Amino acid sequence: MPQQKQLTWSELRVGIFTLAGLLLLAVAVFYVTGSGSLGAKYRLHTFLPEVDGLAVGAPVSIDGVEVGNVESISIAPPTPGQPLDKDRSIEVFMRISKHYQNNIRSDSSASLVTEGLLGDRYVDIDRGSTGDVLTDGQEVSGKEETAIKQVVERSADVMANLSALSGQLSTMVTGLKNGQGTLGALLEDKTLYNNLNATIGRANDMLAGIQGGQGTLGKLVTSDTIFTKIDSSTARIDDILAAVQQQKGSFGKLVYDPAVHDEAKEFLNNANGLLAGVRAGQGTLGKLATDDTLYTEYRDVGKNLTTATARLDSNEGTAGKLFSDPQLYDNVTGLSGDLRLLIGDFEKNPKKFLTINLKVF
Repeated sequence: MPQQKQLTWSELRVGIFTLAGLLLLAVAVFYVTGSGSLGAKYRLHTFLPEVDGLAVGAPVSIDGVEVGNVESISIAPPTPGQPLDKDRSIEVFMRISKHYQNNIRSDSSASLVTEGLLGDRYVDIDRGSTGDVLTDGQEVSGKEETAIKQVVERSADVMANLSALSGQLSTMVTGLKNGQGTLGALLEDKTLYNNLNATIGRANDMLAGIQGGQGTLGKLVTSDTIFTKIDSSTARIDDILAAVQQQKGSFGKLVYDPAVHDEAKEFLNNANGLLAGVRAGQGTLGKLATDDTLYTEYRDVGKNLTTATARLDSNEGTAGKLFSDPQLYDNVTGLSGDLRLLIGDFEKNPKKFLTINLKVF
């Protein structure tokens, strides 16, 4: 009869440690796969149009607060007799902590959210407020992720714009290579380069000539004559200013002699007194400036001249007829003709007019 093998303490210790390790591993798995995994759970499911990037065990949140995890993902079976609904093509089962059950109601909705632009995706449920509380196995309304859809649409627009821009740039570069346009001509035509090279060469020759003292500019740069003249002029100006400071000459006396100031002050005082007398109506100039009599007389004379001119224009009186009567003009013209003839005869034969005949009766 075989002997019964007895367990040693070392073998029992290994078994205990192995069991404890498995227990810790199970607790870790529950902790990693969902928030509050040790608490009571219930299941909900939702339908989504696509779940690209969503993995089993991904977090489930309510307005950003993690409340569970994704339990399974499967393709939704088609409903018999009805066309396939693309918005309900994927079914997602979720395991959620009952602690948050009151926040998921019939007016809640589930959608996929992407962390950042290219991060992991998870399920986010909008918090309900007025609907009925969903129980185990019920459906949460699903909706498409609008943010990623907008990003994709905008990316498509950006790619289209980039493609059009790339085509335009390619056409522009081809035109530049072919020498089209002003920029193309500048890049391909060597005339500008040759002109610039020739200009730089002439500029170098000019600078060399200036450094050699050639021409007016060269003499100005290299010769000390201008500096000597300027230095001499500055010295003479210093001598003039020193002479002025020493009160030499007329200008020095004008600047430093107080008599000039006194005379100018006296002149200004006299001028002010004269102007004060004029304002007060003193003297002939004062009466002309302040008395209205002269102005009134000149105004009356102007009125009389206006009246006389009007009478001359209207042929009134002798003077009016002298200015406007044509008969007087004709008589005067005839008289002047007769006088010319008489003077002519007198010049030819003065004796005819100067002979005196005396008769004695």
